[in-house]
Amino acid sequence: MNPKNMVFTEKYRPKLDEFIGNEIRNKIQKYLEKREEIPNFIFESKYPGTGKTSLSKAIIKELDCDALILNSSDERTLDVVRDKIKQFAITKSFRGKKCVFLDEADGMLAATQDALRTIMENYSGNVFFILTVNNINKLIEPIRSRCIEINFSYPDKGEIIQYMESIVKSEEILYEEKAINIMVDKFYPSIKNMVLFLQDLKTTGKSLKEENIKPNEYLFEQMYEALQEKNWPVIKEAILATDINPRELNSFFWHKAVEKSNIKMIQLCCINERDMSIGADPKIIMVTSLLEMIK
Repeated sequence: MNPKNMVFTEKYRPKLDEFIGNEIRNKIQKYLEKREEIPNFIFESKYPGTGKTSLSKAIIKELDCDALILNSSDERTLDVVRDKIKQFAITKSFRGKKCVFLDEADGMLAATQDALRTIMENYSGNVFFILTVNNINKLIEPIRSRCIEINFSYPDKGEIIQYMESIVKSEEILYEEKAINIMVDKFYPSIKNMVLFLQDLKTTGKSLKEENIKPNEYLFEQMYEALQEKNWPVIKEAILATDINPRELNSFFWHKAVEKSNIKMIQLCCINERDMSIGADPKIIMVTSLLEMIK
């Protein structure tokens, strides 16, 4: 694939020494100094897009180790743990410890976690684990006690601003310096959403300036009210007939859902973000998910 056509989150996924967060980066680098003694890690953040997955992949790349990457709900089942993970963990590698990277591990049921804990105990000499979670309290204590826990909730804004500026310059996007700060404040702490926003600007040929950052909050509020009233046609027409950014609307709905503790909507918004980030049509995703949101 031509790098120019890559999704920005992959194109600009940092190497370990480029990772945003000096404290976290330095801590990880110390743990990696002795390859045969690398511990298990839990990367935690209640916010999506703060760098958990990027750091996990950066570690694997830095070590150039054999890795098993599991990142969907279908790959967090008991059968996968007993078969796929165990078969991977049971053998040694000539390149040192192998890595099992399990994204969104807090989605595993207790029985699945218990099976995983047994593998972590029995094959600790062959493999180390990286688990990412949004809610660490959903992990059983025997797993937590076998891991180094690292929180990602509040990445350093100064480092983020420098990182965003480097992307803007690399992509030759016209920008105002103050607009970078406004963008970071708007999407913070989600670095991923900042990068995707820059990709949207690049794709549409827009510059990074204040009027292109702030969404129409009033319109979003109206759409949220229509959602509460289960008035799907009104929101559908607004999405299809205007130039609003579906990703911004999805983020707005997500924040509303968090405020109201609406678990179903939180989950749907997270699924939307995932699908949009891998290239699905944002308007199709949003219109379709609205049907689920109003049920």
